[in-house]
Amino acid sequence: AVLARAEGKTRVEGPSKWAGQHKYLKDVQLKSVSPEDAFKQMASNKYVLVDVRPKGQYDKAHAEGSVNVPLYQSLDMGKGNVAMKALKFVLYASNGVSPIEPNPEFVEELKEVLGGKGAIFCCEAGGTMTETVNFPQGKASRSLQACYRALTENVTDNVQHLDRGLYGWYQADLPFEGEQDYVPDVGRTPSAASEPMLKQVAQSTGYEIRPEDK
Repeated sequence: AVLARAEGKTRVEGPSKWAGQHKYLKDVQLKSVSPEDAFKQMASNKYVLVDVRPKGQYDKAHAEGSVNVPLYQSLDMGKGNVAMKALKFVLYASNGVSPIEPNPEFVEELKEVLGGKGAIFCCEAGGTMTETVNFPQGKASRSLQACYRALTENVTDNVQHLDRGLYGWYQADLPFEGEQDYVPDVGRTPSAASEPMLKQVAQSTGYEIRPEDK
């Protein structure tokens, strides 16, 4: 991994960047908060719940009162290295994935929406800092990456992570708003937590299935 400095803070870049990011977030003792606690902190007007999913997903359904600052955006073929982006487009499309790239305005947009308040970052499944046998460095997610960027790019030191992401918000029966009802990306049934195949699919996409889940 390559270390890059930003006004006295060290950022980790390169293909193995999550390992370094995880270590950094662990060293600064990043706090993961439950959906219920996040809801209370939003009500105190001291924190903003920042949804870092793409705008299209946010518009469909999002946690009530949250704001959208996408960590990634749709691939802009009109800017930058067009040849490289064309290759990236083909690679993404061949795997049935919408081509994306980092949002170049992420930091500036984040500073604007926070207005000096603390940030609680969320994405779909949330990822985790918890180290397990299968995931010795936790599990990366866009919300954890956003926490890392906010801390290392001098946005704010008051950063938290939403445990289990929007899926956890849904399980906690907290309010959503948007164009349609929120539906988790992983199909759900009343006995989902006991279905081995669904467990496998859920784990591969970052969801944490619990026995009490609906």
